[in-house]
This record gives sequence, C-alpha cells and structure tokens, in this order.
Amino acid sequence: MKRIYVLLAAAMVCCLACKKDVVVPVPEDPQDPEQPKDLYGWPVEDLDADVQHFVAPEPPFEYAVEYKYDPADFCNPERGSYDFWEYHFKDGAIPAPRTVEALSAARKSNITLHYVGVYLCDFLESDISGAALDVLRQHFENERKAGTKVVLRHAYSWSDKWEVQDPELKWVLRHIEQLAPVWEEYKDVIYVVQAGLVGIYGEWHTSTNLNDNADRAAVVKALLDNVPSCRQVALRTPGQKMMVLGKINGADYQWGDSLSVSTAFDGSYLSRMAGHDDCVLASGSDGGTFSSAKDERLWEREGNYVSIGGETCPMDGVYNYCGCRNSNRHLRRYHFSYLRNYAWQVPEVWRNEGCHDDMVSRIGYRLVFNGASFFGRFAAGEKMLMKMCLSNYGFASLINERKIELVLQNDNDLSEEYVFVSGQDPRDWKGCHHYEYDEQIILPESLRSGEQYTLYMNLPDISPNLHDNPAYSVRVASKGVWDESTGYNRIASFIAE
Repeated sequence: MKRIYVLLAAAMVCCLACKKDVVVPVPEDPQDPEQPKDLYGWPVEDLDADVQHFVAPEPPFEYAVEYKYDPADFCNPERGSYDFWEYHFKDGAIPAPRTVEALSAARKSNITLHYVGVYLCDFLESDISGAALDVLRQHFENERKAGTKVVLRHAYSWSDKWEVQDPELKWVLRHIEQLAPVWEEYKDVIYVVQAGLVGIYGEWHTSTNLNDNADRAAVVKALLDNVPSCRQVALRTPGQKMMVLGKINGADYQWGDSLSVSTAFDGSYLSRMAGHDDCVLASGSDGGTFSSAKDERLWEREGNYVSIGGETCPMDGVYNYCGCRNSNRHLRRYHFSYLRNYAWQVPEVWRNEGCHDDMVSRIGYRLVFNGASFFGRFAAGEKMLMKMCLSNYGFASLINERKIELVLQNDNDLSEEYVFVSGQDPRDWKGCHHYEYDEQIILPESLRSGEQYTLYMNLPDISPNLHDNPAYSVRVASKGVWDESTGYNRIASFIAE
C-alpha cells in the first residue's frame, strides 16, 4: 500500500451554489404545515440534489458532482445520544467490568457514547485500590473493542437517600493523581471528563467537605493538570467556570476572557474547560444552570469550541420547555454535542410533535456534502484543484482534534492508495453553517494511465490506536458516499491520462 502524506494548500476554483459561513435561520413557526415536520429549522430542499454516481470524466476536465442529503440516523463518533453506566465501589464490592458485547450493543441504536459514573465510596480516607483501578482499565479496553467512547465522571456520593459523603481535599487530589495514568493510557476512548468529585452525583451540590470555592478550584486545576491535555474537563455551570478561572488566575473573570477563535484549542485552562448541563430543557434556566444572561452568553459563545452536553431532569412533572421549537433553538444556541438517550419525557414530547428523529440526528456535528467541483488534468505529477461545498447540519462542531485526509485509491488495485493530509481543521466547521472548502492536490508520479481512481475524504481518529478503525471515522450524511469497510466518504472518480 502506497501512502504519501502531503500538506495541501488552499486554492481558488470555480464556485458552487453554496453560501459560505451562513447561519440558516429557524422558521418563525415550525408548526406551519408547509414546513417539513422532521426538519425544523432547515428545509430539506436546501440540501436535496442528485448524486452523479461518481462517474469518471474524460480528461482534461472541468468536473462537478452534487450529492443528496441522507436524513437517516447512523453511528458517528464523539457525538449524539449516550447510554448510561455506573460503577459503585461500595462496602468492599468490586463490580465486574462491562463486557464488549454489552458496550457494543449501543451501536445497534446508533449510539457511540457511554456515560460512565465511577463512585469511589469506599475510598474516603484511603488510596483507590488496585482492583478498582483494574476494573476501570478493563472497561476502557472493552470500549476500544466495542467502537465506542466515554463521557467520564468520578464521584463519592451516589444518592440523596443516604448520608452525603465527600473526602477531604487532600484525598481528592490523591485520587486524581492515582487516576491520571489510567486516563493517559486510555485517553483515546475518553471523549470528555466531567469534573464531578464534589457533592451528590458529582454535581457540585450538597457537599460536605468541599464547599469552599478555593478547594473546588483546586480540584478542577488538579483535573486539568492530570487529564490528558488533548481532552477537556466539563463543569456543571458557566458560573462555576468563571469562578474557577478567577481563583486560578487570582483575578475576577471578565467577559473579555472568554474563548475566541484565537484562543480556542490552544491547550490553556480556558480552552479546556467545557460544560455539562444536567437539567437541559427542564425550565427557563435549565434547572438553575444559568443564573444570569452572562451565563447564557458564555455557553452560547464558547460552545463553538468546547464540548457542551448532559441530560435533563424532572421539574415537578411539567414539560413546558422541551417542545420541538424551543428544543431546536436551545440545543442549537448552546451547541450541544451529546445528550442522554432517554431523558425523562423529553423524547416522548419530541415524538408527539414530530421532530424526534431529526433532533437526535442533529445533536453534535452532522457533516453533509452538497457539491464538489474540480479543474485540471488527472495525470501523473499534475495539479488538480478541488472546491468542496459542505454543510454542518448539526448543532455543534467537532471538538477533539482530527485531520482531514483526502485518499486517492485505484479502483482495480486497492493496494495503490495515496493519502494527502490537509492543513484545514475540521473543527472550524461550526454547527448550522455552510462552508466552501478548497484544496490543491499534486497528483503522484506513480499514477497509472488509463486506470480509474476514486477520491475519498477520511476523518479518522487522531489516535494511532483508533486511526485505522472505521468505527471511529466520521461518516458524512450524504447518500451513497460512505464506505463502511474503510470509513472513507466518496467524493468523485477519475480516469488517469
């Protein structure tokens, strides 16, 4: 197999009918019968076009191909609904790790994330036992084999029905130190770490020993220092992020300190502090998640660069805030990347109002090919220009780093394969935006005249452990483009001169 890694330069080529970086507005009345009920906020006609079956053109060429939107739900890594698992290390019990079969079953429901709550009840005044750490290692090992990843939280109190318990700060910091090697070893299957560790369920309320803000900030700083730098740490509210940063930096948090394009993904504490909302759509303030307009603006802005997710919670049996219209606006406004798969009665409301399938498919990113155009000669050593018109139909963007690989493969000899690595960052493709994406490809000298080649886009996991596993590659929501055996997305075909 020939694999050539080349940095691609941006090129200006003929334009397609795609408005660059334009937010698509939500209709004023999504219950309007003229609006497709399963696509609130984005009429399907905007994305509906025929695929030209990747027919290779005769060279030299000016060549364009269009694609048809695929509304189906399917597996994609690091986004969407999640299943819920817990481990309780209590009263000397060492629970068995979840099996590969149990974890992989989620993929049958198009779920690729597991929430894993780890309750360290027995270790309030001692080290975490080696047996407990081994359970976690085996769980992560099984996640790799299952093709899934983890939303991870550690805590000490698992119920408000028994005595609340938190260890002293020194033991929390010691446990973080013990867990750090496990996190490092299995960072590839950790999507995000929720701060946890404080209060009931690790939700930072009803705590015993950890009510001082300085202590709480010390816990988060320790997490940021010990969770692998390629992963984010999520706090329960925007206010908590502002408080923690103020304590760490020794100065009150200012609005000008919030994330921007220039500071996103730079590895700083600011860029790695995400959010988890455990009362999504439960009330006007998401059950107290937002205490002010400043809180709302912070997540609205920073959700473009950090992971925002969570679950909802019951609010006296009243579900006034989770109708299709408000849910669409809310999840899009804060750029939700993941949400618990069964969330009290919210899915039932979505089903009754006709938006459930579309809503679930849009949590996180959802990339769509609209069209591509090419100019040049498809011959050894020649320069080919490509403009890809694509959309992110999802509410959020990719959060963890990935590379765009353009893969050129001989249709009759799959061992002849060339990989061109782009300088474009796919995390720049924000939710509910259209983009024009340009590349210039220098075709390899070893190209075989008269042979047909297919060009693919591959968005694999950046980890060497997962890079070649198609279960961890991003699938584009366009019909006819996905190759399940490789994890590649077809763009077009060509016959070499």
